[in-house]
Amino acid sequence: MYFLQSNQKSLLTSFNAVFLTLFVLILILFKSTSEGLIPSVFTGWDILLPVVIYLGQRRNLWEGLLLLLFNGHLYSLNSSAPIGLFVIYYIFFFFFAQGVAYILYAQTPLSVLCLIFISTLFSRILLPLCAQSFDQSVSVFSWGNWSLWNLALNTVLGFFIYIAIGMLDRLTLKVPPRSITLGESTL
Repeated sequence: MYFLQSNQKSLLTSFNAVFLTLFVLILILFKSTSEGLIPSVFTGWDILLPVVIYLGQRRNLWEGLLLLLFNGHLYSLNSSAPIGLFVIYYIFFFFFAQGVAYILYAQTPLSVLCLIFISTLFSRILLPLCAQSFDQSVSVFSWGNWSLWNLALNTVLGFFIYIAIGMLDRLTLKVPPRSITLGESTL
C-alpha cells in the first residue's frame, strides 16, 4: 500500500467503517443461517463481543460509539431480543474495553485471548442482568449460560474475529489512536 498517494490512503481509511459494518453483517448472516444447518452449535456465540472489544481498544470514543450503536442496532434487528437490549449490553463492554486499554492494550495474541476470555466470563453475568431490565427472564446460574462449550466457542471465535478486524484495519491503513499517542515521544 506504499504506492498509494496520500489522498488515496485517506479515502481508503475513511471506508474502514463501511468494511467493518459489512464484516459484521456477514457474521450476522452466517450465524443466522448456520442455525438451520447445524442446530444448537452456534446458539451461544456472541458475534459482536470481540468487535466491541476491538472498537474499545483501537478506536477513539466517538468513532467507536457510532460504530457500536449502528452495528448493535443492526444486530438487535436480526435477533429476537427487545430493541435496545444489545445496544445497552455492548455499551457496557465498550466502556470496559476503553478503560482496560489504559491497563492492558491487547497487542499480543495472549493478551487478546485473555481479554476476550475475561469479557466472555463477564458477559455471562451482564447479559442476564440487562435482559432483566427489559423484563426478560434469563437465569444467571443456568447450565446453558455457563456451558463450557459456549465459553470456549466465544473465546476462540472471538480471537479470530479480533485478528480479522486487525487485518482489515491494516488493509485500510487505519491507525489506532493509542498507537499514535504512544509513538509521539519517538517523533
